Amino acid sequence: MKVLVFGGTRFIGRRLVGDLVAAGHTVTLYNRGVTPDPFGGAVERIQGDRRSPADLLSGLSRREFDAVYDFLSYAAADARLAIESLAGRVGHFVHISTCSVYWCTGDFPCPVPEEEFDRLGDIPEQPGSIEYDYGYNKRKAEETLFAAHTTSGFPVTTIRLPIVGGEGDPTLRYASYCARVSDGGPLILPDGGYAPFRHVYVADAARMLAALPGIPRAVGQAYNLACDEILSVRFVVARIADLLGRSVDTVEIPMPALEALGVGAAFSPFTQRAAQVPAIFKARGDLAWTPTPYIEWLERTVRWCMDARRSPAGPPPAYAHRESELAAAERFRRGLGSSS
Repeated sequence: MKVLVFGGTRFIGRRLVGDLVAAGHTVTLYNRGVTPDPFGGAVERIQGDRRSPADLLSGLSRREFDAVYDFLSYAAADARLAIESLAGRVGHFVHISTCSVYWCTGDFPCPVPEEEFDRLGDIPEQPGSIEYDYGYNKRKAEETLFAAHTTSGFPVTTIRLPIVGGEGDPTLRYASYCARVSDGGPLILPDGGYAPFRHVYVADAARMLAALPGIPRAVGQAYNLACDEILSVRFVVARIADLLGRSVDTVEIPMPALEALGVGAAFSPFTQRAAQVPAIFKARGDLAWTPTPYIEWLERTVRWCMDARRSPAGPPPAYAHRESELAAAERFRRGLGSSS
């Protein structure tokens, strides 16, 4: 296949491009060219601004592609540019979206199937959190792409992903939990760490993305991809501690108490207030989605995180909040007694 990837040099995109190249496909990357070529010259690179009509027209030069993967469409305007630039010249357009298209509505059942996207109708603009803004704008991009599919047959599939984990994750969110368990200090579980969620393994997501152009029934559809297991912060922390052979001293603090202590939940990047569990029945049926067991890929991830921790890159960003977390745990225990 001739494949175009918007982005393609970071986490999921980099893994996808590696899979496509290994399978013998001809791959072209379109991005700003900031990240050095990690593929040893095995791909063609086009440098340009994804949001510039002139750059897209010049860079793509009326070329045709069997498949296009778009990691860089964050709003309706981005989606419109993709449609205008590629209409009639792409066999299958894959939009990488987010499960935040559900969470930004603020009112949803769990597990959330794909058809719940339209349950609340049009979502009013109520910007505030980063998650809301990201999910809301991704919703608008999806709506634009599916409108083009309805009116002109634009061959789009949307893939909605929750938090993605695995080796090579530049956010180092899993690494922050490994570091906190490893240092032996108290570890706060905001609201007890009970809120359920699902994550997805980067290798599974990339494998499914690479297979999509060979699945005609996926055109015009949206799919959630996630692990089988329903997780929680307390479950993840316990499994990391098991894998590291460490005991962990947990402190359960309600969010109002954390706020009263002047501490948010930034030290615990998987914490959220409500359930965030995407359903995966549709992907299982249509796409034969078979995710790797969570404990298998968590072990690989923890091993990578510990190696990354010994590199000169420095501690995970969320670990920068460790001092305030430890102080909050001490103050909470001193004032209200211990909970572990």
